[in-house]
Amino acid sequence: MDIRISGRHVEVTDAMRTHARERVEKLERYSAHLMHVAVTLSIEGERHTAEMLASFKGRGDVVAKCETHDMYQAIDQAIGKVETQLRKLEARVKDRREASRQRRSVEAPSPPTEQEADEPYDVTKEDL
Repeated sequence: MDIRISGRHVEVTDAMRTHARERVEKLERYSAHLMHVAVTLSIEGERHTAEMLASFKGRGDVVAKCETHDMYQAIDQAIGKVETQLRKLEARVKDRREASRQRRSVEAPSPPTEQEADEPYDVTKEDL
């Protein structure tokens, strides 16, 4: 996974970079398809903002933005938002896969056995 941490109107310190990197690396447990995460930290007056863009192979992007009075808190809250979106995304993918499997099992009737194929079948009114 590629992690890019940058600052807008702020010098990103080693401590901020380490904090963000540690939190972002934990996102891998939610999805094996996570390819790239871009973290942008900015300060405008008293507003500390953390923006995150997580890109997935074949699943699109997840975006989160958080503003607080503390940069570390903004990073943690943005990671929390990304985690929530990832859980929902993976649950939707899992549900879609399970529904597809169920449809395939219902649509494909089992082939008749030799014994059933040899027996005559009478159609009655109840069968219709």
